[in-house]
Amino acid sequence: MARPRLRLVRGCPVPADGVRDERGAVALEAAIVFLFLFSMLAGVIDLSMYFKDSYSVSTAARAGARMAAADPLNATFTRSAATQAASAMTDLRWQDVKEIWVYKANVGTTSVLVTPLACGVNCVKFTLTGPGTPSAGSGVWLSRNACSSGLVAVDSVGVRVVYQHKATVMFANNALITEDVVMRLEQIPSTQPCIGTGS
Repeated sequence: MARPRLRLVRGCPVPADGVRDERGAVALEAAIVFLFLFSMLAGVIDLSMYFKDSYSVSTAARAGARMAAADPLNATFTRSAATQAASAMTDLRWQDVKEIWVYKANVGTTSVLVTPLACGVNCVKFTLTGPGTPSAGSGVWLSRNACSSGLVAVDSVGVRVVYQHKATVMFANNALITEDVVMRLEQIPSTQPCIGTGS
């Protein structure tokens, strides 16, 4: 194969037909395009996994709140709610479930829900000791009103799940996903026992 004839332009040899060797420029452009496409792909993957984890956390909080609302007289009221929430997160890493709160969420005079900023009375905080297994819990909720007398409002229960998302590639790594669900306890006629005790 014959070598192309070269001529000097400002002291640099170029092909005689004037076409410059652009192999280096093409390689640089390919690298830039690859980085851009890789970043886009990584973002799509990480965003998808983040939304999947968010959905699982939301589902778990709803499951726990439904359990608590449906069985307000249960002596192990808060633990049953936490167990139900933990069981709904079997698709997530249990080690990354940071907290499960079960708390009284009645609307007060200021119309602000009581949130579990500090667990003590009418609030129990759990962590997980294994897949679907909550800890003993800290805090207490001794009495729950589910009477439908109309004189005193039926209590509401809130369930908060906090999960630390681990990114598949690089985006949103270690982001905390927090979901609160509040439901009113199922009303029981005042002619029947309707005050739950124990936690």
